[in-house]
Amino acid sequence: MNKQTIERNTTELVAGYDSLNLYLTKDYPQNPPKAVLIISHGLAVHSHGFADFAKTMNNHDIAVYRFDARGHGKSDGRDKIHLNSYFEMVEDLRLVVEKAKTENPNLPIFVMGHSMGGNITALYTTKYPQAADGVILAGAGVRFNQLNLDDLPRPEPADSFVNGVETIHKMLNLPMIEEESDSDWYDPLMLETFSVSFFNGIKESVQYLKVNADKFIAPVLLVSGSEDVYVVPKDAIDFYQETASKDKSLRLYSGIGHYLMFEPNGDVVVDDIVRWINQRVKK
Repeated sequence: MNKQTIERNTTELVAGYDSLNLYLTKDYPQNPPKAVLIISHGLAVHSHGFADFAKTMNNHDIAVYRFDARGHGKSDGRDKIHLNSYFEMVEDLRLVVEKAKTENPNLPIFVMGHSMGGNITALYTTKYPQAADGVILAGAGVRFNQLNLDDLPRPEPADSFVNGVETIHKMLNLPMIEEESDSDWYDPLMLETFSVSFFNGIKESVQYLKVNADKFIAPVLLVSGSEDVYVVPKDAIDFYQETASKDKSLRLYSGIGHYLMFEPNGDVVVDDIVRWINQRVKK
């Protein structure tokens, strides 16, 4: 990704739906922006991982709002947040989107969610069909064909805590990383423990998306990598086929894994996202 100095980069705390503080970064391009992209990140990670991606969007005159989900990164509730429902995060996203709309009243608004953030974005756009001018679902957990939902809900009390990375790897029958490396898993802001309700919420959210597929009508771009071991491409394919959106696109990338735009050959994903946004800004 090409890098360019951002003229305006600000951070602030914004109140979530229950007044829990969310850490928000706003990246504005040097030129007047033509659109705003709100980013919802995945499970255990945080919004700083999208810093370079935000710079690339700025290079294309797209402003970016990226925030840490509740219990993640620098938002409140880290390592102790109990989640009653994924719809709590949906309402957090709604408030960030409304803030972006208020601060940029004449610009089209797009929302992009990666992994868990894709699940949240899909829930948000299903519940609020007219809320955004378009959404990008990247490696989004919208069907979980690989995940055995029969294992949910977990037997522990919903407000108890488990090792999140270990739990998700077991649920997907994936080997654990045995020692520290440059992997994302060892970012100091990465979450290690999760409320059991985080995992139970997966089943609730996927069922909601399937039952309410006819309510998802927003323009949508789904992107998925053939080497994704966390969210298999069939999830994107099923969602694409079942959603009621009349403006929908599906991109499947050979040789690319779960992190898509962050993979060594991920520039093609970034290019497709920029092109898709530009096409809808011009409409």
